Amino acid sequence: MLPLLLPLCIFKASTKLIMASIKYHLKTGTTKIYITISNGRNSWRIRKSVNKSINYRKNWNNKKQEVKITDEEPFAKSINTYLSNHKTQLLKGIHKIESKDENYKATKSEYVDIIDGLGGSLFVEKSMKKFSFTEYLKEFIDLAKAGKVYKPKSKIEYSLDTIKGYRTLLSKIEEFEREKYKLNQSNISAEFQSDFIDFFQDVGLKNSYIDKLLDCFKSFVENYLIASKNLEFPKYNVKQWINLDFDDSLSTYLSIEELTKLTYLDLSDKDEKWNIIRDVYCFNAFTCGMRVKDLMRLKEHNIVTKLVDGEKKHYLTFRQGKTGKPVKAPIPKIGMEILKKYDGKLPHLSSDVESNEILKKLGKMCGFTDYLDPIVDKKNNILVKKRKYELITNHTARRSFCTNTYNQGVDILQIMAISGHSSPNVLLGYIGVTLDEYADKMLDTKYFKAVDNITQDFKMKAV
Repeated sequence: MLPLLLPLCIFKASTKLIMASIKYHLKTGTTKIYITISNGRNSWRIRKSVNKSINYRKNWNNKKQEVKITDEEPFAKSINTYLSNHKTQLLKGIHKIESKDENYKATKSEYVDIIDGLGGSLFVEKSMKKFSFTEYLKEFIDLAKAGKVYKPKSKIEYSLDTIKGYRTLLSKIEEFEREKYKLNQSNISAEFQSDFIDFFQDVGLKNSYIDKLLDCFKSFVENYLIASKNLEFPKYNVKQWINLDFDDSLSTYLSIEELTKLTYLDLSDKDEKWNIIRDVYCFNAFTCGMRVKDLMRLKEHNIVTKLVDGEKKHYLTFRQGKTGKPVKAPIPKIGMEILKKYDGKLPHLSSDVESNEILKKLGKMCGFTDYLDPIVDKKNNILVKKRKYELITNHTARRSFCTNTYNQGVDILQIMAISGHSSPNVLLGYIGVTLDEYADKMLDTKYFKAVDNITQDFKMKAV
């Protein structure tokens, strides 16, 4: 490790020395670590935060300019390593500027630019490559159990109930990563939150429970990964995240008319990949609304044909990966039209994430640009306002199938047999239908119309 204490910092170059006073210290009255650089000859000074802090001021070694190794500072070693790398990169940056001219001395603004640019250093890039959300979360849980990390803005240890909440989050993130995609520093975003909500609404978790998981997630990211580990998340903006307390139906769906428009959208000027993504989406939305994981596993043998009353009928058969239950869904004519484009086979999606991006562009091309009802808080302040195409993902094919079949009068038990939802309540909540609305819909069925038409002339016979 490069010594941090150098009253006159010297970096050896080929023919000269770089000279400036550099010191790492705690900001007065706080536990935040700052760097101060001064040039006595020109009388300028720079003081900037290095985005690191410790638990107690008494644990800062001012002489060595580093954190004391103690149980009260569980991140001491990682902070000291960071400071060492920070200084090494700073000196290299100055050397790069001054080596062009042996008589040139870096200016104050050049020092500032170098310090501001250290976030994009190889040190940070290296940490991004090694990133594992679940491993960091396990590390945090172990430290919390040992009483070595504290609640933000306090010196209070985490309670057993709070630690249990983080264990639950760990199991849910592991489940999400198995079924959807691995988390990294670049994909933790508002889109991830939408995918997370879709995924766990689909299995029947209540919105209030999902909210608690996401609150726990945000707390971990902000107070541990960012504040303690100094990791960067370029797409993480908590202001873009919504609270499900104010929205019982975050996701959207495409109607039959909208799906038809998307199916026949002219993509002759687009890459074949766009056609495949569009066709797979529409096939799924019209046929059975399977989960994306199941969709990406389909093979040629999953499409079968049999004679029914002398007429060929086509079916999609597969076993759901999540429940293990078998599914057999009839393929409508429009679904067969799509398959004929690919010699009777369904093309393979190479990437869920990439196809979600293209689906949004396709939705915009179709003109699905109307704003959906904004999500507001209890004071009617708008939290999120988005156009329909911005919410289209592979998962909305599943919601489209469930919603459209329900709206066309298909019995919910028949829908559940294909969708794999565990109960009528879960399915109804998934498509945003209340039990009252479902009861009202029953009044339009043939049964209730027949019963309502009973007259006194109708004779009931004893059994």
